[in-house]
Amino acid sequence: MDTWHVDDDIRLAEGLPASTFTDREFLSRELATIFSRSWQVVTERGEDPRPLDEQLAARGSRVPITVNDKPLFLQRAWDDEALRAFPNTCTHAWYPLVLGASRGPTLVCAQHGRRFDCAGKVISQQGFDTKAMRPCDSLTALPVEAWRRLTWINFDPHAARLETVLAPVEASLARMPAIPERMSAEIREVPGNWKQHAANYLDQFHIGFVHRAPGGLADAVDLGSYTTELYDQSVLQWVYARDPADGFDPAWLPDRFADPKGRRVFALWWFIFPNLTLNFYPWGLSVNIYSPIPDRPDATRFTWYQLALDRAKHAERDRRWLSSQVDAEDVDALAQVARGLKSGFAPRSKFAPEQERGVHWFHRQVARSVG
Repeated sequence: MDTWHVDDDIRLAEGLPASTFTDREFLSRELATIFSRSWQVVTERGEDPRPLDEQLAARGSRVPITVNDKPLFLQRAWDDEALRAFPNTCTHAWYPLVLGASRGPTLVCAQHGRRFDCAGKVISQQGFDTKAMRPCDSLTALPVEAWRRLTWINFDPHAARLETVLAPVEASLARMPAIPERMSAEIREVPGNWKQHAANYLDQFHIGFVHRAPGGLADAVDLGSYTTELYDQSVLQWVYARDPADGFDPAWLPDRFADPKGRRVFALWWFIFPNLTLNFYPWGLSVNIYSPIPDRPDATRFTWYQLALDRAKHAERDRRWLSSQVDAEDVDALAQVARGLKSGFAPRSKFAPEQERGVHWFHRQVARSVG
């Protein structure tokens, strides 16, 4: 049995060993397994501050991107206007094909002039017989999909459709208005392994301690109503607000969230395996991405941006929904945990069966995926 096996029964299970959070070889294994088969949200790159869907609105437009430190580019087709994703590496001598945002019906490599169409098919190159071109001389298209102004990439050509992954999320949003406007974005490096951040997000248990009352998240919500729902590739956590004014309009959510006492849902916190959170609030959507950094298991590239539904409420997100405070408290706590993981005194943990169902689910998903 693998040394990182996590039992399906939470009462018997031990969590992933500390070494899986600190070992470079295990991180490499995760990148080759988990992150080569999962849908990843593309974060904006380049000098253009606009969201990717706006940058790629015109036919023939293309933008270089990086996902999991791999160079790629997105291409809007010239004829059918389909969105495609390709490796940003020429098939001849491996020069990058797209050095910046550009547009046109064909793409020409700046090193030796190899030419591709918008579907990635090689067209010609000086010095080569076009009829002798091989299939591998064309670019490999990667699965790419758009969902609610987010662009998603998968490195597995046989990946399940994104809609199957997000079906539970969509069901919870069926009545919610569209979220049209991006307000802010940041990318920063934070201490701790990416799994620490994901597990902490799924940990109901720590809220009463790290985010304790008075003045913390535990004071803003009715902790006794905290609910964790487990799905195949996602987890939903939600809780009623202590002040109904800080909750959703009940008309925006499915009937199952209605409360006869008049309480209103504070937030829908969705986690999508392996490293994405979609946090829906009455003010809009907060997106968190915990990206691993190759060869650096002790650090995480944290992407955080918001899309506003209600600008006035968005402006109050730090006061009423404690957005920045919770972030700062989590970052500090996880830096301390990172020290403990490297100390040599970190045994495999057990799980609190009621409060740590989400954490157990995550540890089990990782163990299965790398096996």
